[in-house]
This record gives sequence, C-alpha cells and structure tokens, in this order.
Amino acid sequence: MNQPIPLSQKLYLLGIHPEKGGLISASYSAMNYILIGSLFLELFLNKNISFDQKKVVFLNDRTSDELHRFLLEKIKQKPDPVKISSWIQKLQFSQKHIRREVQHGLEDKRLIEMEPHQFLFFRWNKSKIINTAPVYHLLSDIENQIFKGTESDEEIVLLSMLKPAGLLKRIFPEREK
Repeated sequence: MNQPIPLSQKLYLLGIHPEKGGLISASYSAMNYILIGSLFLELFLNKNISFDQKKVVFLNDRTSDELHRFLLEKIKQKPDPVKISSWIQKLQFSQKHIRREVQHGLEDKRLIEMEPHQFLFFRWNKSKIINTAPVYHLLSDIENQIFKGTESDEEIVLLSMLKPAGLLKRIFPEREK
C-alpha cells in the first residue's frame, strides 16, 4: 500500500459512503464528470498535456498508467487542439470504462472491493471500503490543507475539486467547521 494514490482515485475513494458502501448521494451525479476532469488534471500535472485558451494541447505520451494512455491516444488522434468541454462530452461515452479502471486501481491497492448486488434481473456492483486507514489519513490531510494552506499543485487541484464533487459534507459533517 506504499503506492501513491492518483487524484482520480482519491476523489472516487472520498465519494464512497463509509458505512453502507456505494457512492454518496451528493457526489453520485457529478462523479463521471469529476473523474474525467481529474484525469485531465493528472495529465496536466504530469506534463502530458497543456491548456491553451480552454483547448487541450498534446505534449507527449510518456506514462505508465493505463487510463492515461487511453486518454492520450484519443487526444493524439486529433490533429488540432480541441476544447476541454468537447473532450468531456466525447468521453461521456467512455464513462463506464473510466469508472471501472479507477475502481480496479483502488481494488489493486486493496482499498475497496466490489460487491455484486441483484434485484430481479438487474445486476450491479457496489463499491465498499475495506481499508479505512488511508481514507481517514486522506481526510485529515485535506482538513489540514484547508485550514493551514498548501503550496503543492496536486493538493490545490484536489481541494478545488471537492466542492464540484459534492464532497465537502463528507469532509466536514459538522456545519460549524
């Protein structure tokens, strides 16, 4: 478990209900957009892409992450830069693949497990946290970053994604904070 957790996996992990499993209702509808956006930000932080006037510009394809390669192949196919909003719309057709890859990454790190569920003839898998220590550590780190400030680009990006993901109530259940 010494591997660092990428931004997209941190956001998905924070979106899982701690007791019941599955995504919390506040982040359920936004999670697909959040995962796609966080993957673009991961690529930006890794210097695989850059942004020029709201357009995604391909720089290089050096990465070891399977999901990053998937996105970079799609970006590389376009000869001209495309707006980020267009990419998010186009990748909506790949949302199941993206979510599944994020889930597999967390399963490989032994942080979650996927429980199969069924009602009549409907089948689905529900995420459940099995190792809570990294989650509580992540929550305390985020709380410290909010109250004390941070200089790290990755931490700033994570903090900026919390409100759109609907995760502020998860981090601060008491309204006083």
